Amino acid sequence: MSALHTLDVRLYEALAGAGLRAEERDRVIDLCDFVVAMVPGSGLPHPARTTRSAVHLLVGTSVPALDLAVRGAIARLCEVAVVRGLG
Repeated sequence: MSALHTLDVRLYEALAGAGLRAEERDRVIDLCDFVVAMVPGSGLPHPARTTRSAVHLLVGTSVPALDLAVRGAIARLCEVAVVRGLG
């Protein structure tokens, strides 16, 4: 199982009870995958913190109906993925 697939599984679990439409859920997963893959190679300082902030901002803007606590949980999952080198 690939690292991004593992992250996706965890994200789907976190989003399971969020009440999002399928396309919103998929958009969240795509945004998370994009940020986790892009930030570590960008040369930005503090890649894990940058990932968490970027996911929080992008998901909040793209899927405003997502509960703030759930958004925070998925941002943390993405941050951990970068810390563990999954990006």
